[in-house]
Amino acid sequence: MQPSIRLSEIQHRIKQALEGALAGSYWITAEINELKTNAAGHCYIELIEKDADTNALTAKAGAVIWAYSFRLLKPYFETSTGRALAAGMRVLVKAAVQYHPLYGLSLLISDIDPAYTVGELEMQRRKTIARLKADGVFMMNRETPLPLLPQRIAVISSEQAAGYQDFMNHLHENEYAFRTQLFPSLVQGTAAVQSIIESLALINAQREAFDVVVIIRGGGSAADLACFDEYELAAHVAQFPLPVLTGIGHEKDESVVDLVAHTTLKTPTAVADFLIACMAEQEKRLTALEEALQNTVRQRLQAEQNRLEALDSRRKMAVRLCFQRAHFRLQMLEQVIRHKDPAAILARGYAVVSLHGRTLHNAADTQPNDRLEITLHKGKIAARIIEN
Repeated sequence: MQPSIRLSEIQHRIKQALEGALAGSYWITAEINELKTNAAGHCYIELIEKDADTNALTAKAGAVIWAYSFRLLKPYFETSTGRALAAGMRVLVKAAVQYHPLYGLSLLISDIDPAYTVGELEMQRRKTIARLKADGVFMMNRETPLPLLPQRIAVISSEQAAGYQDFMNHLHENEYAFRTQLFPSLVQGTAAVQSIIESLALINAQREAFDVVVIIRGGGSAADLACFDEYELAAHVAQFPLPVLTGIGHEKDESVVDLVAHTTLKTPTAVADFLIACMAEQEKRLTALEEALQNTVRQRLQAEQNRLEALDSRRKMAVRLCFQRAHFRLQMLEQVIRHKDPAAILARGYAVVSLHGRTLHNAADTQPNDRLEITLHKGKIAARIIEN
């Protein structure tokens, strides 16, 4: 029989070797692959490392933060970074190597440096912005024309959110008519990204029914709003065919989604104010146009009235001139007629000689003893031709 030792003995030797060679604690950089907490409050983490070029997995280890430590580290980390510990996050942890005969190798985390993660988060945020710009989509939604009267509104929010209720109450407590349709969505946490993207897809399928999209939620910590820095969500918002308005309660800087959205407001109520202001501005413009149109019509009517009065005046003058000319012509005709009146001719000493009842024009037409009748201005004379 070959010499042998018990499994527990080899496990004990491994434990002694590892913990002896790696005594104390080490600051370790890694990425969180999985994170779970149990009912007792202990936090179990799977840490990984990937190749920078190929993204292939190069190392993996389990880690644990006991409940008494996690109760202190969790709020400190979230307050410092503005985000909750979550999968995909790069961290710098202080950990001791431990080996358990049943559970194998694990790292016992006693501290987390939030400054490292803050730098990583900001770097990731900048990379996301740079990627959107490199893709040529960063300004696409901002360049989408905003309708003059944005009345048909697709709302992405949680129906139970106080911010949504504030938005709805404020939007509809005015003289303007808005039509809203809610697309219920998660607006915080890692699942929010896919939830909002799905709502955007539903809206896009019926985009002819809407003028704008509004994404709103009330105030929250930076950790609550971290989903709005994700590339996938920001890319969908940037390329959406309708203008997107955001009203997300921020404590600090604008999220990446805010940066690519058409219009960014600080709160849901501010979004409602913006939409109401759009309507009020157009009403003001319409009122100004109406007044200008009325002034133009009045001026045109007055000009036409003046033109008609001038035409009427010229017509009356033309009629008077026409009558005057006609009267003058009548007077001239009267004078001509009077001048040619036989009585007037006779009054000037002329006489009309008639022979056999006909006016005599030629003396050669008479014979001796013809009886003539001579009509004078006053009276008539009978005569007889003695000889020609």
